[in-house]
Amino acid sequence: MRDPLAAPDLRRSSVAFDVVVAGLVGFVVAMSDAGTGPQTYIAGGLITVALAVRRVAPSAMMTAAVASAVVQVAMLQVTALSVMYAPMFFTAGGHPDRRVRRGSFGVAVVGSIVAGGILPHAYGDFALGDGDTVWGTAFGIVGSAVFVVGGWTAGFVGYQRRSVAAAEVSETIAELERRRMLDLYDEQSERSRLARDMHDVVAHSLAVVIAQAEGAKYTLAANPDAARDALGVIADTARDALADVRTVLEELRSTETVGEVSRADRDQLFARMRAAGMTIEATETGSADDTDAATVHVAHAVLTESLTNALKYGDLARPVRVAHDWTDGCRLTVGNTVAADPLAPGGARHGIIGMTERAAHVGGSLSSTRTDDGWLVVLTIPASEGPTR
Repeated sequence: MRDPLAAPDLRRSSVAFDVVVAGLVGFVVAMSDAGTGPQTYIAGGLITVALAVRRVAPSAMMTAAVASAVVQVAMLQVTALSVMYAPMFFTAGGHPDRRVRRGSFGVAVVGSIVAGGILPHAYGDFALGDGDTVWGTAFGIVGSAVFVVGGWTAGFVGYQRRSVAAAEVSETIAELERRRMLDLYDEQSERSRLARDMHDVVAHSLAVVIAQAEGAKYTLAANPDAARDALGVIADTARDALADVRTVLEELRSTETVGEVSRADRDQLFARMRAAGMTIEATETGSADDTDAATVHVAHAVLTESLTNALKYGDLARPVRVAHDWTDGCRLTVGNTVAADPLAPGGARHGIIGMTERAAHVGGSLSSTRTDDGWLVVLTIPASEGPTR
């Protein structure tokens, strides 16, 4: 049956070492104690057993050690093997159980005092003058404490060092785990950004292509020139989409920030949507030139996604209202009328999720809600405290 106080992961070689050392020490001391009486052999035998099982069975070690001390006190005889209390208290002082450490320290202190009291009686050399045992008792207490309390202290210091080392290892592991989680978060954020960018490019371009293709299909016979223009818009949109995809892939390979968005990019977006049959009423307050590049980039991405949704789900017979306000950061509103028979019914709301994530990334907020007869997107990004571009 395993001792509940036994050292964890104790190797057999350690147990064998303790047994061999205890046997050798017990044999040598027994020879030196020859002729002192059977009680000395009993006390020495108990100490030998305690020394042999000090790590594999600490409970038995403490029981045998205390029993040996009781025999020595009762018979007023001290065996030379008592010096082996030092390694036993070393084991107790370094034990991982706090109760064992505290209890053994108390026993060490009391044991040193008791040993100092009996040494003058066990050995006449400790008595001074006319039977004065004061100095002998004091010397006995100090001498016993050197072995007993000193052994406990050495074990406790070793325990503290192991605790500090274990804490450092745990801290290192925690730091590595924290870094791993941050790396996973960065990786997931990069994946989310890629998904948003690809969605913006593909969804917008395909919406324009579908709208133009549907128009060309119905006007091919009646108005070949209009169909030819629609095919030209499809080709231009596909080329722009291909360039945007290449830009996204290039961003993945590069550590540089995203490119700046200019007014020409917005005008090109408006021209593309108008060519698809959308009427856009745009107003602007302030200038994007006084706003940081990240805010302008997010605003353009939200505008692109909002117009794409308006093209897919909106009523193209009604105008789409776009308002930019750059006076204090950015406030973008895009409103459109929802069609009864939309061009692309349904939707997984990935675009709205992507717009919300983009807004949050620069410290802004986004709302995308249904109105009485349409849909309204409002992007709000507070002014950045850092320098503008």
